[in-house]
Amino acid sequence: MVAGRPREATIVNRQLRRFAIPQTIAALVLVALSCSGGAPANAQKAVAAQAPVSRFKTEIVVRTIRNLRNRADVELLVEMAARHEVGVINLAAKQDEDDEIASGLVFYPSTIAPRSPQHKTFDFLKAMIEAAHARGIKVRAWVPQFHDQVAARKDPDWQMQMSASARTKPYYGGTKKEYFVNPLSAGVQDYQRSIVAEIVRNYNVDGIVLDWLRFDDYNMDMGADTRKRYKEAFGYDPITINLASDNPLRTQWNAWRTAQIARYVESVRKAINEIKPGLDLGVYILPPEFIEVGQDAGQFSQHVNFLSPMVYFDDWGYPISWVHTNVLPQTREKARGVTVVPVMDTDWSDAAYGEIMTHMRKEFPEISTLSWFVYGVWTEETFKRINMLRSL
Repeated sequence: MVAGRPREATIVNRQLRRFAIPQTIAALVLVALSCSGGAPANAQKAVAAQAPVSRFKTEIVVRTIRNLRNRADVELLVEMAARHEVGVINLAAKQDEDDEIASGLVFYPSTIAPRSPQHKTFDFLKAMIEAAHARGIKVRAWVPQFHDQVAARKDPDWQMQMSASARTKPYYGGTKKEYFVNPLSAGVQDYQRSIVAEIVRNYNVDGIVLDWLRFDDYNMDMGADTRKRYKEAFGYDPITINLASDNPLRTQWNAWRTAQIARYVESVRKAINEIKPGLDLGVYILPPEFIEVGQDAGQFSQHVNFLSPMVYFDDWGYPISWVHTNVLPQTREKARGVTVVPVMDTDWSDAAYGEIMTHMRKEFPEISTLSWFVYGVWTEETFKRINMLRSL
């Protein structure tokens, strides 16, 4: 998903603080003390000290390829989600990674994109919506965008191009081979937007959440068409820019790319509104300080209902404090007025969760919902853990 490094969730044993008396019992105690002429002020202070804090609401992010093979899998996942008070299931309608199958394959009968070979006989999106809605759980279609092997093979001209030593070559990711398409290509944008429109038109989803709306660095896309358009607008070829250090030309180049991606999000918003006006639209985003990827939470915020920053401090080698000193304040500053739903991992230490959630409650009271991501299979143990973590 969402640019995190693939890894299986590790369930860590933990001890949660337990409150001496439930909130409802506490209220009765206060009434009894007041009526009996006891010391209500002291009692109130004692009870308040033991009263549980409000619990974060829960969303989950589900990779279809790892979790669903048949209707029984759908029913089991929804049943676990309902028991553990999950409010929203963000289900992969389109494959996000190139690990198990090609990115870009879909998990529903599409007239636009080919289906996952393991999912050709069953409409998993429809089944999930029906099962979840019956339990009062919302379902959003998670639709990755520009990380798409299917699209890259569909039209070679769509392949993301990068520059290296004043030459261009296709970009296939870093340590493992992955497939990316050019976010600035009109053909790519039309293709990706048409998949979103198809889902909105044919399914009773409660929203769409976009992902992989970005580049990987300053040196892409350097395809011939992009360079031609840029030269027409600014008078020089972007391949001549020194991208290794901060300078006005690099800033101009990055601002142009970033604005192009933001306009694409706006076009998705308009396409959705033509079919189902007001349907929720959100985006999984990288931390705002990663400006080299061409994302701007502020520009996205004009067209979305929520933004979900990925707070994977360990993936990028940052201390835990980076979540509340950098990611969350930067997102809030750029996207004022838009709901922020941080995306959390499920394999951090007790201390990490305690620090992050303590600061969220104190410094970001507007955050009421957390989204939880599992790269592998959602299990009863994982649901139990995140349900307990809601009260930290």
